[in-house]
Amino acid sequence: MALPEMTEEQRTAALARAGEARRLRAEIKQLLKTGSLSFADVLERAAANDLVAGTKIQAIVVSMPGMGKVSTKRLLEEIGVASNRTIRGLGRKQREALLERFS
Repeated sequence: MALPEMTEEQRTAALARAGEARRLRAEIKQLLKTGSLSFADVLERAAANDLVAGTKIQAIVVSMPGMGKVSTKRLLEEIGVASNRTIRGLGRKQREALLERFS
């Protein structure tokens, strides 16, 4: 599949949106690591902001205090969440299980 042709303005706008998404996601992960933001707060932000909703759940969980790569993988397998799932793609039961774990 060929990439669509974009004008210079479209390309610049797309790069700006991508940069904003990376900055926002990095900020959220940093706030989670320091404990300034809770998992419930992230879910609230995801409901209001599409960039946050598109964040991989694995990246969010591994950023939680006390969670590493291995414990994150085990937790997500236990709950039944695929490692490539985004916040937007979580089911109701998956959200509840994660909220219970991190509350």
